Amino acid sequence: MKVLLVNPRTEGMISTELPGYVSKEVGHFPPLGLLYLAAHLQRDPRHGVALVDMPARDVSYEALGQRVAAERPGVAGITTTTHNLVEAKRAAECIKRASPGTVVCLGGPHVDAFPELALAWPSIDAAFRGEAEASFHAYIDALADGGPVDAIPGLIRRDGGRVVVAPPPAPPEDLDALPFPARGLLDPRDYRHVLGRRATFTTLLATRGCPFKCIFCSTPHGGCRMRSTANLVDEMESCLGRGAEELHFVDDTFNLRAERLGEVSGEILRRGLAVRWSLRARVDRVDAESLRLARRAGCIRIHYGIETGTDEGLRALRKGITVGQAERAIAWTREAGIATATYFLIGCPHERSRADVLRTIDFARRIGPDYAMFNVLAIYPHTELHAMAVAKGLAPGGEWEPFVRDPRPDFRLRFWEESMSATELTSLLRLAYRRFYLRPSVVWRQLRGLGSPGELRHKASAALALLGGRG
Repeated sequence: MKVLLVNPRTEGMISTELPGYVSKEVGHFPPLGLLYLAAHLQRDPRHGVALVDMPARDVSYEALGQRVAAERPGVAGITTTTHNLVEAKRAAECIKRASPGTVVCLGGPHVDAFPELALAWPSIDAAFRGEAEASFHAYIDALADGGPVDAIPGLIRRDGGRVVVAPPPAPPEDLDALPFPARGLLDPRDYRHVLGRRATFTTLLATRGCPFKCIFCSTPHGGCRMRSTANLVDEMESCLGRGAEELHFVDDTFNLRAERLGEVSGEILRRGLAVRWSLRARVDRVDAESLRLARRAGCIRIHYGIETGTDEGLRALRKGITVGQAERAIAWTREAGIATATYFLIGCPHERSRADVLRTIDFARRIGPDYAMFNVLAIYPHTELHAMAVAKGLAPGGEWEPFVRDPRPDFRLRFWEESMSATELTSLLRLAYRRFYLRPSVVWRQLRGLGSPGELRHKASAALALLGGRG
């Protein structure tokens, strides 16, 4: 069966906590979820798989419709987050107009968040919950063979006039058994990271699931699994063989075990790989020795989610770390010769005044990371923060359902406005970027780290937007 996988455009994405002048410059990553689905299907020669990454290639809906009309795929799969429902719906309607007989499926984090509403649009025929490589493959097999679909885990389908929501599939325990993402379906030159050099770039995933319980995060908890070190470095080697020059691990937490960074670094060195790579890590699970080893193995940058600048705030957010651990991690990483990128939130429940927010900004300046990303804390559905906001009357309980049924680009995420208004928080966000980056030491460090004229143009564009405050 012919299958077309689609990553929708992003113009209609609902407003996020990032200012526009920052979000426009963060880069574009390969759609790993779709690439894993494609790799699973490619194991079966009966199925032909193609992938359209609309934002990466600036594919218009007219062009998508023309391709669908010409190829008439049996199934089209669209991935989406709840943020990007506007564009997911446009993509689904475009495919249905061009080829009414194509079965249009929806997947991604949105379906996990709102399974009962996954078929709210007539243009969607089926949807998939959870980690859907096996279940989506089983569905394609059933359609191709004319077999039953009622026993497929995670499938959401119509049965007459009702919607049937199957229990989610059991997450795959052995991640090493999964095929590597089907990167051959994409042009690696289409992807970039704002903090990376202007090099051929791709992403990897070392873990699935998250054991931590930050109150603001909607990532499903539990079921945390890790790939083996050998399997992980096998994929890194495969990416290098495809011409990738820079690799970035997109896991929320690469170092779920404190030993992980040292193990992977040691295997890279044992194989003699020349690789530039970066990752996201927890500050409480690194040490000076493993960081030095990582630098020898080609690690160029570590991203740390610190969130706030006081222990009171870290306890309130349930981060499970301390200010002292953050300070040590940044210092150790700097001493090892690895760049640091840090993430901070402003407008948290424990921040009751402008002075409280300034403490986090000052903390970011004091610990001296190479990069700092500031966001206004947004209230997402199905989080503890959302329940707290509803209890305090800061958010209505059912505001997301109408948007899911009829997504519109003017929908706005809510901030925690108990003590400060959204306008004040947005103003403080702009101040945070200016106070952190508009310092001679930071400007000089950025200039010293530039690798090419193209990188200079790219970062100059971001800097000018920052100075102008374009939103």
